[in-house]
Amino acid sequence: MFGLKGLLGLGCLVLAPSLAGAQVGVMPGDSARRAADAAANKAAKGDPVPADQEADIVDRNGAGEPYYNAWDAPAVVTGERGLREEELIGKYAQPRWTARRRFPTTRVYVRPEGQFAFEYWLRSTVDMENFGKASSKKYRSIYEFEYGLGHRLQLDVYLTAEQAGHGPIETAKESIELRYALADWGVIWANPTLYLEVGRHNGEENFVETKLLFGGELGMGWHGGLNLVLERTIGGPETHEYKITGGLSKTVVDTKFSVGAELEVEMVDNNESRFDFLEKKYVLGPSLSWQPSKHMTILFTPLFGIASEKVGNKDESTFIMQHWFVAGWNY
Repeated sequence: MFGLKGLLGLGCLVLAPSLAGAQVGVMPGDSARRAADAAANKAAKGDPVPADQEADIVDRNGAGEPYYNAWDAPAVVTGERGLREEELIGKYAQPRWTARRRFPTTRVYVRPEGQFAFEYWLRSTVDMENFGKASSKKYRSIYEFEYGLGHRLQLDVYLTAEQAGHGPIETAKESIELRYALADWGVIWANPTLYLEVGRHNGEENFVETKLLFGGELGMGWHGGLNLVLERTIGGPETHEYKITGGLSKTVVDTKFSVGAELEVEMVDNNESRFDFLEKKYVLGPSLSWQPSKHMTILFTPLFGIASEKVGNKDESTFIMQHWFVAGWNY
């Protein structure tokens, strides 16, 4: 479709040590999961269920009352988990909080099977040294549709528009993404998930973007994620964009409100300057997540830092402010 020559991989993995304990106490044992499945299957067939298994009946294979939003999903295995958003739900036994986006810059795992969401993103970037000039401001709007396909797969479709200063709003790119989690939640350390996005830039070369996603719980109410990213344009200068993003949040009000921090490091080169980076960006800042209802999610992340561009043999740097605003509706 896009004339891609092959899939790109990431050569090395650098993980935050704090994720090492992310899965402690998160994943139920296989025996508990098998007992829950057996109880649900017996109930669906009308067979008697032993009294000690009745509490483990869950809606993992269509048994019981259906639910239409992951926030209504019953816990896979009953038991006190402290926070409702950390209960394990769905066929992948993932924490309830992973069914919603937690960070604008960093993705974690996949959506539960059958769950659909629409999100609107607005990113504004401002050159702080020329703050008063309209030309120093750039805006990006993203319209995203997400769907949990099952089998630990997720499909996303994007439309992106951009505006420079007071200029016209123009379509910048269209893309499609497929995401695959390597195992049910908690089976593999940090829950690695593969991400592939292909698309086209308006009037420019097509591109392919690969990511390796990590995420987990670092204690009750502490949620984190880390992404390793490589984007490459196909043809032309074959630009490479290397990126590391990370996020950490703490629940303040269960299922409603959390605060945290995010960071992003980005470097760009091309086929004439491999690893002699033409552009660099380092930003970080606070992160707010609000869920006013079981359907709606609002994220706000103001990031601050430095962007540089190579001019001749010198790097010219400037202070920038980059704000992310995301409004999502989860069906």
